[in-house]
Formats: sequence, C-alpha cells, structure tokens
Amino acid sequence: MVLIDGLAMSALFAEVVGQLTALNDQIFSHVNGLAGRSWLFDNLVALSQENDLIKAGIIGCCFFAAWFSGKTADEIRAHRKTLMITLVAAVCVLAATKVISRSVPLPRPVIKSQKIYHLTGDDLVEMNRTHVRVPLDETSQKEHRDLLKGDVNTNDLKSFPSDHAGFFLAISLGIFFASRRIGALALVWTVLVILGGKLITGAHTPLDIGASAAIAVSVLMIFRFAARSRLGHLLDKVSSLTLRHSALSSAILFAVVFEIASTLFHVRHFLALLVAARRYLMFG
Repeated sequence: MVLIDGLAMSALFAEVVGQLTALNDQIFSHVNGLAGRSWLFDNLVALSQENDLIKAGIIGCCFFAAWFSGKTADEIRAHRKTLMITLVAAVCVLAATKVISRSVPLPRPVIKSQKIYHLTGDDLVEMNRTHVRVPLDETSQKEHRDLLKGDVNTNDLKSFPSDHAGFFLAISLGIFFASRRIGALALVWTVLVILGGKLITGAHTPLDIGASAAIAVSVLMIFRFAARSRLGHLLDKVSSLTLRHSALSSAILFAVVFEIASTLFHVRHFLALLVAARRYLMFG
C-alpha cells in the first residue's frame, strides 16, 4: 500500500511539473513572440532594459513620492517606516536570489536556444532547446552573433531566479503598502516594462520571474511581521528623526533612490572591493 501511494504521488508530482513546464513554455513563447517584428519596438524594449533612468527611474520616483506622501506627521512616519522595511527586505531578496542562482545553474532562454549538453550520471545529454526570437536592436543582435561564435557570458548561465524581478517587485510592493496609488504605478511599471522586457528579450522565463516573486513576497511579509516587535520601535525612532532632520534625510534618500535605480550596482561593487582588499591584507 505504501509503495502504491508512493508511486501515485510520484506520478502526480511528475504530471504537475509537466503541466507547469508546458505553461511556462507557452507563456514565454507568446511574450517573446513580440520580438523580432519591429525595429522600433525592439529598440524601445532594449532601452527599458539597458537605460537605468527608463528602467528603474520611475520606481525611484515612486519611492521618493511615497516617502513624502501623507497628510499628517503620523501618516508620513508610518509611510517612511514601511519604506525602510521595504529597503531592508529588498536587499535580502537580492542576496537570496543571488545565492540561489549560484546553486541552481539554469541558462537563460537565449542560451538554451542553442545546442547544450548537461551531465546526467556519466552521460552527456542534450537539453531541450527553446525557440527564442531575437530582437532587432543592436545589442541583442551583437549578443546573438557572439553566442553563435561560442562566446557565452557566465552570468547568462545563472538565470533562476531573476534578481531584477525579486528586487523591483519587493520595492514596488513596499511602495504599494505605503501608498496605494503611487504603489500601483510602481507595480504596473515593474510588471509591464521591467519584467515584460525580460520575457520579450529572452533573458528570463515566467518560471524565473515567478520564483523571484514568491521570494520577494515571502521576505517582505516576514520583515513586515518583524516590524511589529522591537524592530518596529527602532524604525519608529528613525522615521521621527527623518522629520526632525529633513535636509539630511532627503540627501540620504537621494543616494538610496539612486542605488535603487541601478539595482545596488555601485554598492555591490564597493562591497566586492572591500572583500578583495580584506583578502589582500590577510594573504598578501
């Protein structure tokens, strides 16, 4: 009886995985199918992915607007407390997606469109190839030519989960909790422009984005729950200080929004330099 139940559960699990995989491939095919049809459209999509001002500037502006929203001092403090929680959660989400992507090597769809083999036991097995339409913008065309020559970026081998999706979804959802109208704009921009562009260009699949969304929501909810305890009292004091020292807090906020627009690119490079310097000092 136990053996039969085990086989039934295995069969059910395999069926569910198969259905999810088919749905993932179907959604990706439809969205990526928009690429390669219009030079103007593809270049606009590429601009939304490569230009930080277009890609994330709107999210930064929404964060800034939510920070100053509120009719009373209590509302402003509450909004700022929510946004500070969001920042901490977003950094943790980014770290979590980076760690997972290093542990789960899954190539981007554009890479899987080529002939790739993976090791199963002692045998090399060809992976199922994904049909990907290549956008007509210059960057995508160049990357495709490089790929055909065998020049593969190591970052393209780690697409699951999407760090951009997790980070910007956490930020946008946090803005929504602080201010519904402003947050709705941030969420729409994130989903349609930032994440939609990832699918259109073949950088990620719905599975990559869905996993990141689950991580973002889970981490943000955990931190919002934690804010009801001692962490909340600390954030209450900090939010009050931002009102008392508005000039200083605004200057810090500018730096924060600047880094949000670049997905903490400069902070990560600075931390990498510190780690390298520490190794150099320790080992010469």
